[in-house]
Amino acid sequence: MKEAYEHCEALVRERDRERFLATLFAPADKRPHLHALYAFDLEVAHVPDAVREPMAGEIRFQWWREALAGERKEEASANPVAAALLDTINRCGLPADGLIATIGARQFDLLGQPMESRDLLYTYLDATSGKIIELAARILDRAWEPGLAARHAGRATGLARMLRNIAFDVSKGRLFVPLDLLAAHEVHTVSVLGGENSDGLRTVLAELRARADTELSVLRQSSLPAQVLPAFLPTALTPLYLARMRKSGYDPFRSDVRVSALRTQFALWRAARFGKL
Repeated sequence: MKEAYEHCEALVRERDRERFLATLFAPADKRPHLHALYAFDLEVAHVPDAVREPMAGEIRFQWWREALAGERKEEASANPVAAALLDTINRCGLPADGLIATIGARQFDLLGQPMESRDLLYTYLDATSGKIIELAARILDRAWEPGLAARHAGRATGLARMLRNIAFDVSKGRLFVPLDLLAAHEVHTVSVLGGENSDGLRTVLAELRARADTELSVLRQSSLPAQVLPAFLPTALTPLYLARMRKSGYDPFRSDVRVSALRTQFALWRAARFGKL
């Protein structure tokens, strides 16, 4: 099992540096379980980009559903991410149905359908970003009740991530910007999928950034115990990304909004040190 957890740690370190750095502020005995959870999230999120046909992706999703349901014990034991995750579920008391719900939400990415409304977008973020944060907090403190904190954190970080990845998603034929919001500002999906940065689209994206600000503001009013804070630390990076998107001349299809490694590390350290996101 040690090798399985080490595999998960390496995977998170390589593909999600922000969450990896956040785990360094968690107790040492909790980190392997956080790595297992985040590695699962990365693997499932990568499925749509790893297959050419939706059916092939659905087969992979179904494998994960069955593995989490305990129906593929031998195969799961041979998969380091699955093995570590199942061990984490047992040791930390994680609900498998929450992870299965995350897989279900990820089918949106696979099918390439446009996001119809803001309500559907928030439901998607609750089942993906929000659920992973909630489960990470449960790993850190099984007795803590997250209430709505994980939902607000998931929506804030999820919106920021969606806005950062617009160009990549469009290149894959995916559109997470809600159609009802585009329609309200007379923005055609064809222009967005074609990489056109219009005045209407800028207004739409500004509204989504404002919603991320609101979610973050509500989260900051929550009382987060110190022991679960590492699960929420990546949220502290959201204002940095939003600030870069608000700069003059920002183009969602062409501007580089990456945050430097030094600023990332400092923001995470400051949030952990003072307990403020």
